[in-house]
Amino acid sequence: MSQVYDQEENEQRLEEEQKKAAELAKRDDQDIENIMNTVSGRRFVWSLLEETKVFTSSFTGDNNATNFNEGQRNAGLRVFSNVMRVCPDMWLVMAKEAKEEDGNA
Repeated sequence: MSQVYDQEENEQRLEEEQKKAAELAKRDDQDIENIMNTVSGRRFVWSLLEETKVFTSSFTGDNNATNFNEGQRNAGLRVFSNVMRVCPDMWLVMAKEAKEEDGNA
């Protein structure tokens, strides 16, 4: 009897945890979409991707520096991946805006 109760309790707890995780993931996706729907948000994300060297090679010839660069790049790639998953159309808008801004600099 105790095992049945424990199993039911564990299943209910697991279901609650999964529901909460889904709600948090949905909130994170909405946050990304909100950021990408503003010019300043897209400018910030582009700057972050450039600073984390997403678009360049991490290799330097020095293992420590390369490993550091790869850590930065990994963080940027997670942001990039989330943007592409949530609102890939805004990626194109952001890239176009960045190109225009570089042309004006």
